[in-house]
Amino acid sequence: MENTQNNESWYSVAGIWFGCIASLPALLIGSTLISSMSLFEAIIVAVLGYSFVLVFLSLLSIKAVQFRFNAVELAQRSFGETGAKVIVGLIIGVASMVWFGVQTNIAGVSFSKVMDEAFNVHFSVAASSLLWGMIMVLTAVFGFKYVKWLNYIAVPCILILIIYSLIVTLDGVSFNKILQYVPQQKMSLIKGMGIVVGLIAVGGVISPDYNRFAKTPKTAVVGAVAGMLPAAVAFLTIGAILAIIKGTHDIVDIFAQIGYPIMAMSILILVTWTSNVMSAYSGGLGLNSTFHLSEKYRPHTTLAVGLIGTLLGVIGILDKFVQVAVVLSAMIPPIAGVIIADYYFGKSTENKSNMSFGWIGIISWLAGVSIVFLFESDVKNILGIVVSGFFYSILSLLFKKSALSYKA
Repeated sequence: MENTQNNESWYSVAGIWFGCIASLPALLIGSTLISSMSLFEAIIVAVLGYSFVLVFLSLLSIKAVQFRFNAVELAQRSFGETGAKVIVGLIIGVASMVWFGVQTNIAGVSFSKVMDEAFNVHFSVAASSLLWGMIMVLTAVFGFKYVKWLNYIAVPCILILIIYSLIVTLDGVSFNKILQYVPQQKMSLIKGMGIVVGLIAVGGVISPDYNRFAKTPKTAVVGAVAGMLPAAVAFLTIGAILAIIKGTHDIVDIFAQIGYPIMAMSILILVTWTSNVMSAYSGGLGLNSTFHLSEKYRPHTTLAVGLIGTLLGVIGILDKFVQVAVVLSAMIPPIAGVIIADYYFGKSTENKSNMSFGWIGIISWLAGVSIVFLFESDVKNILGIVVSGFFYSILSLLFKKSALSYKA
């Protein structure tokens, strides 16, 4: 484990999760939902969707603190040692790598656009992406301690900038216009909740990577709830309000219209930075497990995740990998269902499995993934987690002596 004492306070954990949620996707959820919902409906959806994620995040975090395990280590008891490292570690590692590149590219585009429009200085997007990618990954390379301090500094700055941009945008606008807004299309609350869960569920699955350092399980849960839920609702609401006023759902375009280029650039870079370091850190942990490396190599695998993700953006082929990231991200949430069923409904008292592959866990996970990909349900992301947990519980009862396992 890192040279980090396991005594992080609830507000330290809250800062990490606020920094994770204070991101472009959180603003994007608001600007997207408002195209088919009223502001009040969008807020209700945010509360319901994030609360669902917080439930399974809390269940995972309790066990993460109890055993001081990261996400891959927690999965070893149900997926088997090799199964967890190959399946869970690799999926988290590759998905984190690609999303790191996507967000780095957004920061690069923002930086280049502002430098050109505000200072008439031409800075290529490739060069900007490389610059900010290196800065972001170096923060993650040095570990949890530096991620924590980044959030201590960045979160207040993000709050100030976001609030100020909202004040500027609302200047001369009647609040009644916002409250009376009626979307041209209509989306059900259930479908909206499914969208929210789909976008944030991955964060819930990798939560053990950070919450394992909390002083107690209660500290981890309180910190996650205090950091995630208020930030999620606030950023969704702000994204929705900005979209209503500016008449567009493109977040980058919305901030470009505000009229303060340096402020807009600062917001876009900070919100990508705080969430991107978590992608690189978790991706490093995942690949570290996949390649059976010791903890001392975690900085190296984190650096690799960030560098490869950044280079994908720099050479201009990142768009082709976005769909790959979406597919991989859809495969991650059912992992939570298996782990929760194992630790809370299973009979094993061992911390880890002595199996190479836990086929009960792997088959159950595949059942959940199948639901996500084959069903057109508005809540398929939620069903994927529930189904994987249900299958694991049933199969565990049917094969009590691990008939579906292969012991190395």
